Amino acid sequence: MKRNLLIWLTCLFYFTACSNDDTPIPNASVLEAFNIKYPTASLIKWENKNPYITAEFVDNNQAHTAWFDTQGQWYMTETELKDITQLPPDVLTAFQSSPYATWTTDDIDCLERSDAETIYVIEVKKGNQEYDLHYSTDGILLQAVADNDTDDNEKYLPDPTPLPAALQEFITKQYPGARIIDTEKKHSQTEVDIIHEKKSKEVVFDTQNQWINTHYNVLKNEVENNVLQALNQSEYANYTIDDIEKYETANGYYYLFELEKGEMEIELQIDTKGQITLINK
Repeated sequence: MKRNLLIWLTCLFYFTACSNDDTPIPNASVLEAFNIKYPTASLIKWENKNPYITAEFVDNNQAHTAWFDTQGQWYMTETELKDITQLPPDVLTAFQSSPYATWTTDDIDCLERSDAETIYVIEVKKGNQEYDLHYSTDGILLQAVADNDTDDNEKYLPDPTPLPAALQEFITKQYPGARIIDTEKKHSQTEVDIIHEKKSKEVVFDTQNQWINTHYNVLKNEVENNVLQALNQSEYANYTIDDIEKYETANGYYYLFELEKGEMEIELQIDTKGQITLINK
């Protein structure tokens, strides 16, 4: 009885506090879940982001945004870190030894997620260039993407739909010890981001849950000599290597090279026999 009264009074408080600025009023289930998880939160502002309800608030002198569904299930909390010293040691070390260490850091976010790994996002700037660097808690760079001034962190909201058993079994067998970071459906495909052998990899499946490929970035010194020799003996030998990805398929593997020369950018596919295929110009 007292608990129901407390929830009712809390709802009444939020209605009174928020009615003047048309802030949506969460239901009792959401309020109860929020108050249990963040009992000392203050300056709370609610917003509807269908199918989620978000709460922006301050706790422990830091700004947070938490995502709940209408049943009160918590999904993710984004915390704005004040500076890089608040990063976990592994993330800080990885960042400081990366090519972006000398860039200016802007926003730094910690994404704590329900039944999923925590992600750290560091926004860096240099001249007209802006990138978001996504790290796992143990300092693995998951991706570096151009910043487009939108809040892309919502893409890390955990998918409430369980990963199909066939996909989970394939990943467990093909990549023992892999940690699943994110799952996304795109272009009639399912893309599963994993960490395996200290590398960020993307495993792609079709609509029938059949494996298409797995691709991930590699360094030049990880590429076989005959593949590099094929590139060096080709008409593209004087191009600069911008990026190399290794693609694993059921028929073997190949490398995708992103090359640039002045204003020109091309992609080359080179298999283990040194066969070169021009993807685009």
